[in-house]
Amino acid sequence: MRKTILIAAFVLIAYVVSIPLRALPAIAQEQITGDWSAKVRDTEKGRKLWLEMRSNREEGRGWFNTSSDYNLEDFAGFNPNANSNTQFALNREAGNIVFTGLVSEGKGVGDFRFTSNPAFVTAMRNLGYNDELKTEKLFSMALHDVSTRFVQETKAMGFEKLPIDKLISFRIFKVDQEFIRSMQSLGYKDLSADKLVALRVHKIDEKFIKDVEAMGYKNLSIDKIISMKIHKVDRDFISKAKAMGFNDLSLDQLMTMRIHKIDEDFIKGVQAMGFSNMPFEKLVTFKIHKINGDFLKEMRDLGFGDLSPDKLVTMRIHRVDAKFVKEMKDAGYSNLTADELVRLRIHGVDGNYIKKMKGAQ
Repeated sequence: MRKTILIAAFVLIAYVVSIPLRALPAIAQEQITGDWSAKVRDTEKGRKLWLEMRSNREEGRGWFNTSSDYNLEDFAGFNPNANSNTQFALNREAGNIVFTGLVSEGKGVGDFRFTSNPAFVTAMRNLGYNDELKTEKLFSMALHDVSTRFVQETKAMGFEKLPIDKLISFRIFKVDQEFIRSMQSLGYKDLSADKLVALRVHKIDEKFIKDVEAMGYKNLSIDKIISMKIHKVDRDFISKAKAMGFNDLSLDQLMTMRIHKIDEDFIKGVQAMGFSNMPFEKLVTFKIHKINGDFLKEMRDLGFGDLSPDKLVTMRIHRVDAKFVKEMKDAGYSNLTADELVRLRIHGVDGNYIKKMKGAQ
């Protein structure tokens, strides 16, 4: 009897000990498959492998198509002149992507299989990343070499726990310690992750900012610097603006010039019609409402050569143009003033309306 009780006790202890072991979730090696095409090409950054990857459509999983340039040395076993069926791999901490197919004369096509690395998933969980570690994210992390070491580096940069998408963006656009230090040396010490990525996206580096400062624009906000780059307000554009007589424009006004495409042809066209010393804001209004040299000439030829800038703007707003003036003349109204033409437009009176009224009589 006592022996039976002891055996039962040992069995119960073994069962209790085994419960937490079975309760721990196993980390599966998730996979993504698809097809690829690639070619070796020369770029301004050296010889690269342009690689396009398309995942297979699977139930419950999103479909993607991605392409980019990669360093040739990142691919183990890749031979651009294999001229036969071959296999090569991109081995990363997040997982491995194995490529099989045909490569000949620097071009290739075939299939790929991504297998995630359970050890990487465990390490990332220990760093505080849990729900974000979907298979698709792990694939992107492998593709762009987001490693645990890089996560630690971002912490050293001052970012305690960047979301996975931000980590991937940092890798894609090369936001690293060297770049952050270069921005800090220029006085930009507390830039957000989004601002750092935006700087890289628009190819704004230390050289660009120093050039902006050399033009006399110092202590600008990052947003203002990004706007300058987006609208191409550079040394060449500012020189052209000064050559047109705009010597004292603010940075915002220069960007307005770019946004509305106020260029030399527009200025000359307006000046040729007698508008030589217009305030900058009025020129912008002219451009917005498409009051250019051609419009001014058409209106002058129709007898409206002495109108004020404000009157011309009012006419444009209400669609009083050469076509409408001729339409009214054809209807028998040859000597209408600008104000009368505007009032007709406001009340919906045009050539068709007049014909209908005359037909109803």
